Amino acid sequence: LAAAGTTGAVLSGNGGHDDAAQHATTDMRPAAALLHRISNAAANHGTLTVRDDQFAYTREKVRGADLTSGKAVVSPLEDYESWVSQKPGPLHTLGLVRADGETMPINAELGDTKGTPAGLGRPTYHWLASLPTDPDKLLAYLYAKTPAAEGRERDQAVFEQIGSLLGGLTPPRTAAALYQAAAKIPGVDRSSRVRDAIGRPGLGIVRDDTRYGVRTEWVFDAKDYSFLGSRSYLTKDASYGKAGTLLSSTAELAHAVVDKAGVRPAAEDRTGTA
Repeated sequence: LAAAGTTGAVLSGNGGHDDAAQHATTDMRPAAALLHRISNAAANHGTLTVRDDQFAYTREKVRGADLTSGKAVVSPLEDYESWVSQKPGPLHTLGLVRADGETMPINAELGDTKGTPAGLGRPTYHWLASLPTDPDKLLAYLYAKTPAAEGRERDQAVFEQIGSLLGGLTPPRTAAALYQAAAKIPGVDRSSRVRDAIGRPGLGIVRDDTRYGVRTEWVFDAKDYSFLGSRSYLTKDASYGKAGTLLSSTAELAHAVVDKAGVRPAAEDRTGTA
């Protein structure tokens, strides 16, 4: 589900939140100030009514690097739509995805015979609403629950896990808490030189995984602080690409709640926006 938006989410362990609090440094202050403004804007959004039998619709533009050949092969910009079931599950068919006109089911991971319940890997609106809204408690939860992956910095893993939850249909209090939690992660910085996948400039919240050599950027509208998209790229040469090689890029275009998978919201059909 998160293939279009992140480079991978990752390490877990005990006591992560304590580490985050202890290592917070003054170079985070500009980022923290911006994240608190973004948090306040998110908190003022209206709460949605979402039924378990409905679907969260997303339309975006995406680019990504295919690493299967051992070298990063960056795709052209693609249209990407998804309809994600809001049933608590566990589910074997999670929804539908349409990429450049081809529609396919979103299936549970191979070998997952029990299906996928609502959670970090399938964040339904109701599940997101169940998360702690105290930033410290939410950050502790994310450090404990973020899946492990080899070679990634632990703080970067949680930063990217938060990034995978941004931009969609999120309860206002949860969105506000996610931004405040991100402000507490060591190494989070601010950048004014960021653009989403379609070139829209914005305010940037960024973090470098110095161990893995990857920078992840979140792009926000400078006027209303809405989430525009994300980008990740290599910051040092790797076996599969040179520094600067794009790994992923997204541009968020529309979000809505719909009654049926595969059907665009009415406003999307008429105007291309929702």
